[in-house]
Amino acid sequence: MPRASRYLREGYTYHLTHRCHDRRFLLRFSRERNAYREWLRVGTQRYGVAVYGYCITSTHTHVIVHVDDREAVSRLMQLAAGAVAQMINVRKGHEGSVWEHPYQCTMVEDGQHLLNCLRYVDMNMVRAGVVEHPQKWRWCGYDELTGQRKRYRIIDVDRLLQSLDLPDAASLQRLHVEGISSQIERRDLSRQDYWTEAVAIGSKAFVAQAEEEHTHRRQFLEYSVSQEGQPSAWAIKEEPSSYSVDSGRKSAL
Repeated sequence: MPRASRYLREGYTYHLTHRCHDRRFLLRFSRERNAYREWLRVGTQRYGVAVYGYCITSTHTHVIVHVDDREAVSRLMQLAAGAVAQMINVRKGHEGSVWEHPYQCTMVEDGQHLLNCLRYVDMNMVRAGVVEHPQKWRWCGYDELTGQRKRYRIIDVDRLLQSLDLPDAASLQRLHVEGISSQIERRDLSRQDYWTEAVAIGSKAFVAQAEEEHTHRRQFLEYSVSQEGQPSAWAIKEEPSSYSVDSGRKSAL
């Protein structure tokens, strides 16, 4: 998987995923998820990071950000993860690492690809069979994206509208509600691993540009993917040889 420390580039939108160590259920209680969400909110204000979406599960987190400043994004993620790790260690007497490091990142092209990513993240716990609809999982961005949450918001809707090229919040709300409802009705609940395992996803020109920027670091495989509402989508990922030091265990995100 692409490591954030190597692949974050300013001016782009990224889907960041962070797993609990050894995929343990260290966020299984609401107090830990509440704490992560609150520190994420505090971090967006403290460091000025534009967050577009998020989902906090029992074993990992998803955060979609627009990178204006690499260091600010790193500080945001360190703040939320570090504060929750300290909380878990103190309250539970936990020993050892709470998080796997570093978090993973996938560059996402703005527009329809970003909209599809927002839906994928909000549908996380529906795919897991925990809830029937994202609105039933209060640790995701669905309520904010659909205008239902008015206080203690994390998502920068104004910046998100620019990245999606939408005229107003009402358009975003309508598209997100309709897109989620359509997926649930079709029982489109399959895991799409490119959202967490690709270096970049978007149009062919977009992923070609991403590949060119990173050719000095890794060799890549380019492949086509299928997305609702986007007939032509592409992704790139690292060559298998890049994982020679890994255990080979497949991600469950």
